[in-house]
Amino acid sequence: LVILAILAAAAIPTMLGFVDDAKGKAEVANARAAYVAAQTIATEQSALGTADAAIVTAITDDTGKAKICELTGIDTDNLKSATPTVSGGKVTSLVYVGKTHTVTITAGEEATVKKNS
Repeated sequence: LVILAILAAAAIPTMLGFVDDAKGKAEVANARAAYVAAQTIATEQSALGTADAAIVTAITDDTGKAKICELTGIDTDNLKSATPTVSGGKVTSLVYVGKTHTVTITAGEEATVKKNS
């Protein structure tokens, strides 16, 4: 019985780490999908002649958040916010705040992931 308790004490934190890693990877996948959806919105707005600052607003307001969720299938409870940087009508980076992690996607770079506190 003592041996099982020792094994459980060692295994449980390891398993929790695997679960946390899996949640982080799911958030990265959602962030990448949100990045593409944000670019879709930016392209539509840019075609209408909308300035970059107004494109950011179009992506971050409630309608933009709903459109990102609609385009990606992300549950609205899982997407807390998606804040892009837009230059020349293109999304150059996106900070995705999900339920468990915050993911920053920058064009041409690897995503950075931070667990929400």
